[in-house]
Amino acid sequence: MFGIEQYFKIFDVVLSNKFRLRFMKQLLSIIFSMLIGFLYAQDTLQLMQYNLLNYGNYTDYCTSENNNVSIKNAHLKEIIDYVKPDIFTVNEMSRNETFHDLLLNEVLNTDGVTYYQRAASTNAAESYLVNMLYYNSEKLSLYSQDIVYAMVRDINVYTLYFNSEDLAKTRDTIFLTCFVAHLKAGSQYWNADKRAQMVSSAMTYIRTHDLPDNMLFMGDLNLYSDQEQAYKNLIYTYYSNRYFYDPIDAEGNWNNNYNFKDVHTQSTHAGGSSCAAGGGLDDRFDFIMSSESILKGQKGMKLLKSTYTALGNDGQHFNKNINDSPTNTSAPIDVINALYGASDHLPVMVKIAVDAAFNSLGEISNIASIQFPNPCKNTLQLRIQLRTPQKLYLEIYNIYGQLVISRDIKALENTLEERISMLHFPDGAYVLRLTDEEGHTISRKFILNK
Repeated sequence: MFGIEQYFKIFDVVLSNKFRLRFMKQLLSIIFSMLIGFLYAQDTLQLMQYNLLNYGNYTDYCTSENNNVSIKNAHLKEIIDYVKPDIFTVNEMSRNETFHDLLLNEVLNTDGVTYYQRAASTNAAESYLVNMLYYNSEKLSLYSQDIVYAMVRDINVYTLYFNSEDLAKTRDTIFLTCFVAHLKAGSQYWNADKRAQMVSSAMTYIRTHDLPDNMLFMGDLNLYSDQEQAYKNLIYTYYSNRYFYDPIDAEGNWNNNYNFKDVHTQSTHAGGSSCAAGGGLDDRFDFIMSSESILKGQKGMKLLKSTYTALGNDGQHFNKNINDSPTNTSAPIDVINALYGASDHLPVMVKIAVDAAFNSLGEISNIASIQFPNPCKNTLQLRIQLRTPQKLYLEIYNIYGQLVISRDIKALENTLEERISMLHFPDGAYVLRLTDEEGHTISRKFILNK
């Protein structure tokens, strides 16, 4: 591949030094503009999933002395200020909503930050521990929330959408659904059976509900190996669609296994206390599992696998306290100590890239123009001008990124006209995608307003 200087050598016979300098400036300007355009076409979301160890829930073993919520808040603020999550999902909160607001107002929205909001509290299972979701309202909005009715605890279903710059005008955006679960703890077979049943209920929910393709299943899953039925339920393939994938491909027997020392999330304490579990880092209980769509970046969001990490796990503290020797340099020492003090779990984090262009990929050079009324009424009337007659594959996606119409269309002449009935689809934003015989694509957004 030629570098810039090699091109200059080729053209030296005709380029004066003055013209070369001007050409270099123009070239750099073009490259800079392209880079700026790329940066502004995308955003990145930071996700963090965390078991908070009986936050605000006092028991005979987790008390106001050894698990004081005010002390926990100071630790959590140290962690939040370091991570700055856009989506923060948690397990083991008190069912008392006072503590849901306490975390929001005394940990997240502090020091001038005001953009965090939370979901509504749920507890259909009547558990003393519940889940919660907090989110950056400048980047995201909470579209809906629901629960999977499961034994032991609710599995929460949160659907958020990205606040794209042209949202008010186009009503076109990208959706993400987060399943947040805290599965039954315990190594006995009957506890494993309950975990499997809880996950099975969530997979039934997916099959019976109209959800975006971008989905995550996250939480303290209390899994000991990939051979547990609960894990097999998570990765099950249903009608050629696999539910979820492990983004870091770290499947195996995780319990007390040195080979997985880099991914363990529990326990931060070696000796343990009357509240925190002991044993040191030797279990992978906490996960963020991903649907294929978001793993491969097919629907406007892409999980960045290289960013998946258990915060505070440097791979050198197997069966140890996370702040034991050798010095844990995977995060600032104040953060490491805060992780030790806040919980017996480590949070799991990952970043997701958001493509604000929503699948507006490459252009088909054979298409000279596409015309259609926008907004359209009951029928999308397409007029496509081709340079040469060719067969095209037409797809229409709804606002969730789900395919709603697909068909082959063949042009016998250079002008192609196609009428597509939208009568039975709800008003809103859609994406039209055309693919030619060579696999090149072109996408256009439109509004249906009957």
